[in-house]
Amino acid sequence: MDTVTAPDLTPGYPSKGSKLGPAWRDAWAELVSHPTEWLDSRVLAGELAPKHGLAVTTVVALLTRMATGGMMDRTYKVVQTQRGPRTRAHYRAKP
Repeated sequence: MDTVTAPDLTPGYPSKGSKLGPAWRDAWAELVSHPTEWLDSRVLAGELAPKHGLAVTTVVALLTRMATGGMMDRTYKVVQTQRGPRTRAHYRAKP
């Protein structure tokens, strides 16, 4: 993805992280490229985590923290998984 300026929660976090910074920039780029869509946190994390050498849970936690900090909108939707219906967080960039 192109270099995107993603907002930081605090000065240098998470952008200065050697793995979290690039993962957050890619996540933000994905969110702003789909401004009206709610993106499934697990799907997004599953795409980004291996690319940046991170665990999926680490990327999910980053998304959660950034949403809690007001950087993104969050909603919860029921999705069908192999284990049956589950509620997952979905995110989008604030309009």
